[in-house]
Amino acid sequence: MENFVIPRRFVRIKALQNLYAYTITEQAHKQEVIEQVKKDFIFDKFFNQPEEKQHLANAQSLAVALCYEAIAKQLPAELIAYQENKKIEQSVRKHLGHYVATLRQDQTFLQNGFNQAKESIYIDLLYTLLLLVAWYKLAKAEHDSCKPGTLKKQLSQDPLLEELYNHNKWIKAIDKNEISWAKDQDKVLNWYSAFIQSAEIPQTYASDANNSVNFLDCIVRDIILKKSPINDFLAMRDLYWDEHKRIVKKILTPIFQMLSTKDFAGFTLFWQNLERNWTTEATFYNRLCTIVIQNNSVYEAMIGQKSEKWDSERILLTDKLILKLALAELLECKEIPCKVSINEYIEIAKWYGTAKSGAFVNGVLEGILKGINR
Repeated sequence: MENFVIPRRFVRIKALQNLYAYTITEQAHKQEVIEQVKKDFIFDKFFNQPEEKQHLANAQSLAVALCYEAIAKQLPAELIAYQENKKIEQSVRKHLGHYVATLRQDQTFLQNGFNQAKESIYIDLLYTLLLLVAWYKLAKAEHDSCKPGTLKKQLSQDPLLEELYNHNKWIKAIDKNEISWAKDQDKVLNWYSAFIQSAEIPQTYASDANNSVNFLDCIVRDIILKKSPINDFLAMRDLYWDEHKRIVKKILTPIFQMLSTKDFAGFTLFWQNLERNWTTEATFYNRLCTIVIQNNSVYEAMIGQKSEKWDSERILLTDKLILKLALAELLECKEIPCKVSINEYIEIAKWYGTAKSGAFVNGVLEGILKGINR
């Protein structure tokens, strides 16, 4: 079942995307805490004496500074102490406690991020297979009237689609997840008609199991996953369809190959063990995210020291997160060769950053690693 292992690059990208969302919400929570602390010391001319105005302003400044310091040092709310003014201490403790609790909840969502991606890909896979079967059934219903050598005839006689249609193990997965094209029958029929009338699929494949793998691969690659109404429909259902469809394609080919060799035991085992096949990748994802969160301030300082020519406030958040993920992998996941990790994150930086991001990430990582080696 090694064929179904998800590429590490996909895992790294998911970690980047979800850490980006986490960081944005963290910044929003931090700002909210500061605003709430400020409100506790706002001068109200209807309730406060004029001479209290400066006192409240001073208390507000002290409370905000204490709050910033606590957040920077990641201090638990119960450790906040300010003997000179208990109201300041109570305000900071209260709002910081809420901030920490909210962050813990967000971290739970972050840790579940890969599982959500896995679930989306699994559903995408089932929808794609079910669409192929729906087209097969439509062609089969017209089998007697189909002219020999036509795409419709070829589809109705495809041996792998017949095996897929008759094999009930994966149908149970569809029923369990309530997957159905029933509400979109008109779309399925329109897509089928457009497919049959198209000349994009080579009609030279013989109707045997070996060439059927190429035939179905061609349908998936050039019709379903290509920019088309089908692709647009699936993209509406899955926010990350453009990324997930590559994984769907990677999984579908081995499925077709198992059916072509009548490896029904392997086909059944695949659906039974699909969850387990993601375990390694899920562990790697969770490990990366946890290391980055735990060492965030350390990595921030390391990046700051080696990007002196850049204004740290103007460095792209994506570049900074890519560097933190790279450092987590280089320093803590030592079973992965350094060159592999560096090259992967440089490529990711080129995709998700600017034209200069790849060179920037490479330069900062090299500087950090040289310092560590010395």
